[in-house]
Amino acid sequence: MATKRPLIWVLFLSLFISPLLFIGNDVTNAAAIDSIPNTERHFKDYDNSYLSVTGYASSGVHDRSEYMDTSYYRKVKTEREFLQALLDAGNGDVKVIEIARDLNLGWKALSLNEEETKKYRFIREYRDPTNGFTNPKLASSGVSQLDVNNVDGLTIFSKKGKTIRSAEINLQRSSNDIVIRNLNFDGMWQWDDTGRHKEVGWTFIKVNGANNVWIDHCQFSIASDGLIDTENGGSNITISWSKFGLPASEHPPKDSDIYQSIQYMEEAYAANELESDSVYYNMRSDGASKEQIMAYAAYHSKVHLTGSGDKDYVDYVSSSGMNYKDGNQRIRLTLAYNQYTNVGQRVPMIRQGAGHAFNLYLDNSTHQNVLDNVTAIAEHGRGKFSRALNARNGASIATDTSVFHDINEPIIGAEIQGLDTKNMDDQWAELFQHAYNRNLIVNSKVTNQYGTYTGSSWDNNGENLFTTGFTWHDKATIGNWAWSSHIVGSEDMDKMNPPSEPFTFEYKYDEQLPYTYNVIPLNSVVDTVKEYVGANKINQGPKDWLKTEYSAK
Repeated sequence: MATKRPLIWVLFLSLFISPLLFIGNDVTNAAAIDSIPNTERHFKDYDNSYLSVTGYASSGVHDRSEYMDTSYYRKVKTEREFLQALLDAGNGDVKVIEIARDLNLGWKALSLNEEETKKYRFIREYRDPTNGFTNPKLASSGVSQLDVNNVDGLTIFSKKGKTIRSAEINLQRSSNDIVIRNLNFDGMWQWDDTGRHKEVGWTFIKVNGANNVWIDHCQFSIASDGLIDTENGGSNITISWSKFGLPASEHPPKDSDIYQSIQYMEEAYAANELESDSVYYNMRSDGASKEQIMAYAAYHSKVHLTGSGDKDYVDYVSSSGMNYKDGNQRIRLTLAYNQYTNVGQRVPMIRQGAGHAFNLYLDNSTHQNVLDNVTAIAEHGRGKFSRALNARNGASIATDTSVFHDINEPIIGAEIQGLDTKNMDDQWAELFQHAYNRNLIVNSKVTNQYGTYTGSSWDNNGENLFTTGFTWHDKATIGNWAWSSHIVGSEDMDKMNPPSEPFTFEYKYDEQLPYTYNVIPLNSVVDTVKEYVGANKINQGPKDWLKTEYSAK
């Protein structure tokens, strides 16, 4: 479909964005800064060394090739074999799980008997959607939550990019040094006819307090909530060479969640069973076809929630009352060489912690085309966000040498938290009001309905196409980078009885990023990422998948 850019956007933006951005159709402003402060990077073309673990996880995940041909290596071909391998990993008897066939871990599909339910107590049924199932495939298989507990050192991988369906994998606080590579994740989405993406919390992976996690060369379709989220102080996490989201298509595979769910909605529409407040009913009644709605449905709103709540400012208290020290301030996340297609927001969103991203490729163009060309969908669809970085509560997020295509707000939020409190409870809005949020994009390119820009988000005193969704306070953070912040006196605070006065923050301006990193040149990012990102793109044997370091060859 051809893209139609409404003239009203240009007129609107001309009132708010510096005229230098609109000289011609493709504007490049000389960057005032082209690297992230307090970092060391190296530009090089793609080679085999790019398979090595990078980022924050590099300090804490380990090579497990030594376990080949030992009792610690488990090759699984069934769901029950996988569950047994995880059980044994919790006892320290398994260090590697190779998944040799597709696994459906949906609760109904598993159909565990009473004895098995007790034995594999780390997996349980996920609650049903608030308004019932609209995806017959998921209604039949069910959805599970699977906890990885008490595991210190485990690699889960597939030689051929096999698929895990219909399970949320929770990497719990008691687990450390977890590697997940070369796997597809699917079967966690259905049409939400309210359009709010709040009916159920299905997420593919939650790093629920685990430390030292590397997720690499994996593929994630769309889910009903997040794709990979981090909660309860999870730290030293790297997500690399992974593919998120789906391109908009009017003809998705018939066994896909999109086709199954939209076909279900179409049958309900044809039978006159939908209420007048139904999103699907209104789209169809106002002229959208079933196929156009299928294309629209290939959109994922929330990608990387990192820090689940404002309340985790100092520590995490479990439902049983146990106090685990350190919360959101511990979060350290690296996103490297990933592709995001038709995503709405949170790439990433971080509370208090730190995020570092490089060589990302975000492309919302096929979803934008649907919105531009189908009036009924643009009017009734709620999936319109097109955002990326969102630092909150004193967090820092820096992105290097990345490409943003049809991302209308590469940075969202506000420089000071007191200017962005609409989604915060009054108590936390008061406490965090003085927190400075640091977002930085360098040596990157954005192309969207407002134009094209290459450079840094600090260019032109912070007024450029990277910052169209960002609210500045006094621009004190421009040129003033801090990799982390600390709430003064937090070590003596009680989470269950927070202070009444706003937090005072210390910012670590001299802190260095604790690793060096390799960067593909900007003009090669799109082609290189598309060629190597996702599952089953790299052909190598099991022993090589267990490595963490690779030579350039």
